[in-house]
Amino acid sequence: MKRDDHSHKMFFPAIHIRSAFTSFLLSGLLFLTISLGGCGYHNPYVDNTESDTPRKTLHITTWENRTNELGLESIYFRLFNAWFKNSSRINVIQDRDQADLSLNGEIIAIDLPGLFYDKFDEALEIKIKLTVRFDLRDNKNDHILWRERRYIVYEPFVIDPDPGKTKSNRRRALLKIGDEIAELIYLRTHEIVKTLQ
Repeated sequence: MKRDDHSHKMFFPAIHIRSAFTSFLLSGLLFLTISLGGCGYHNPYVDNTESDTPRKTLHITTWENRTNELGLESIYFRLFNAWFKNSSRINVIQDRDQADLSLNGEIIAIDLPGLFYDKFDEALEIKIKLTVRFDLRDNKNDHILWRERRYIVYEPFVIDPDPGKTKSNRRRALLKIGDEIAELIYLRTHEIVKTLQ
C-alpha cells in the first residue's frame, strides 16, 4: 500500500501536540486544586470529618402546622432528618434533654398570591407562598444560635384541567420548598457548629 509521505510526517507532531495539551490540562487542574485548597474553599455538601470540628447531637422537633395542608409537618420532619443523615459532624437523636442542639419550628401559612394567565385569561401557573418560622437552640446554655421569625419561600406549580393533577403539582411544589428549607438548615447548622467551642 502506498503511504502518503505528508501524512507520515505530520503523525508524530500531532501526537506531540496532544501530549503537550494533556500535560497542560493536568497541570492546570492540579494548580486549580491546590489554589482552591489554599484559599480555604470547602464544598458544604461534602461533609469531611475534621479533628478540630466538634461533633454535636441534634434533636429535631415536628413543627407545628397551622395550615390546612394535613401531614405537611410530618413530611418536613422526614426531609430534615434525611438531610442530617448525610452528616458525620451532627448526629440526630430522639432525646431532647440529651441533645446539644434542638431545631424547633412552625409552618405558619400557605398562600397563593400569584396567578399567571394565558391569552384566553385562563390560569396556567400559580405561585405558592409558604411562611415558616424556626430556631436553632443551644440546649446546654439555653441560648438561641439562629432564628428566622418569618422565612418565606415561593414556588410555582402548573394548574391542570384535571384537579387531581393540580393537587399533585401543588404537593410537589410544597415538597420542593421543604427540601430547600432543609438544605438551608443543614448548611447553616454546620457553619454554626464549626464556630462552637
